[in-house]
Amino acid sequence: PDVHTCSLFPDHPLLEERNLLIAPITDSPKPPPSRITMTYPLLAKSRNIAFVVTGESKVEKVVESLCEEPKTPAGKVKTDDGTLLWFLDSAAASGLSDRPVSQMY
Repeated sequence: PDVHTCSLFPDHPLLEERNLLIAPITDSPKPPPSRITMTYPLLAKSRNIAFVVTGESKVEKVVESLCEEPKTPAGKVKTDDGTLLWFLDSAAASGLSDRPVSQMY
């Protein structure tokens, strides 16, 4: 559970892409190695974005995504004027109760 979103993977150079809206990726850390992805600039133009996260195995990554300085690609997704929602089951949200969270959805 690395909490990648689209095909934006942790520590990948495409996380820094600021010009292209859609970009090729040829060295994906998960199969298939060649694919295309939406980039942060395109996601920022979205009217609505929703993340659905379930299960205890995602607790750590949910906390890393919703903290003050997100460490995951999913946590760095922002919209210019849209709505960003996180739907979490109780297991995935169980690590949030005693930690500072920048925004609760």
